[in-house]
Formats: sequence, C-alpha cells, structure tokens
Amino acid sequence: MTVKAILERKGHDVLTLGPNEKLSEAIRILAEHKIGALVITNGDRKIVGILSERDIVRVVAREGGAALDIPVRSAMTPKVKICNEH
Repeated sequence: MTVKAILERKGHDVLTLGPNEKLSEAIRILAEHKIGALVITNGDRKIVGILSERDIVRVVAREGGAALDIPVRSAMTPKVKICNEH
C-alpha cells in the first residue's frame, strides 16, 4: 500500500498547531476532528514536530493533570520523517 492510496481513503487534509500552544488545545483539536496526530509547525509553517495521542499519554502519565497546561513543544516528537505519495 502506498501513501497515495492511504490519502485517497482518509483524505488529504492535515491539521497543524504551533509549538507554544497548550497541550489542552491540541487535545481539543484531536477530539473534535477524530484524528490521532497533529503536525507541529513554527511561524514560517516549517514542520518542527508531530504530536500523537501516544505522546500525550506519555506526558499525562508523567505529569498528571498538570500536563494540560504545558506547551506542545514539551510533548511533541521533534524528529519527523517525510515522504512522497509513492
């Protein structure tokens, strides 16, 4: 299966969020759109990380409810691998 085939089924929309936004905002967006990850971009729209549900669970396990107020940059995975559709 190619990335192109996956995108044809799931759609091409990609939601992004800034690294300084609170984790609670990221959680709200994930729940509202029924998705599992957000691409994290800086002011120049450059990809600086990805935030997945798994990243969030790890931070909540470590920090408890206080994790909701931390910036996304503290929970995201900074190394993002990219590819083309093929």
